[in-house]
Amino acid sequence: MSKLDEINSFDYSKLNKAFSSIAAEKLELVLTEANGGGHQPEGTFISFDIISPYIPIDEYFDVTQKEAFEAVVSFTLFDISKTNALFAAQAWRKTLTQFDVDIQLRQQGIIIAEIMPTNIRSIPEQVFDKHMVGFDVRLRLQETYTDDTIDPINDVEVKKRG
Repeated sequence: MSKLDEINSFDYSKLNKAFSSIAAEKLELVLTEANGGGHQPEGTFISFDIISPYIPIDEYFDVTQKEAFEAVVSFTLFDISKTNALFAAQAWRKTLTQFDVDIQLRQQGIIIAEIMPTNIRSIPEQVFDKHMVGFDVRLRLQETYTDDTIDPINDVEVKKRG
């Protein structure tokens, strides 16, 4: 076990697992990690990338136990047809706003704070076999890090003056 394994910080793989499960269950789409290697799935699929992993909500505090922070993830839908990619992106966008999906994500400590505008991500000059359409999502998350070098205060006595 390395020293890195001893730090109990936020596990970003939980985001990939949560969204992958929703994509498969709700739309029967495969969600892959951007730049994750391997070959791309056939047909329409979603690429997932964490583009801003840690945005502090309160700039005056360092990472503390159970601290809330935000992260931005990017979803890009790939398809050989541009209109199919647009349709799939909008279907994925609408899926993320469903009440049952919100509850499922919240149970895993993931809150969608903002879904940003959908845009075309294909590069017209590049030779490509798939069109790309996507959007970014701002998430509210909770840090799991705890500082084991500090003893917690479990009991406080308050004395009245006078």
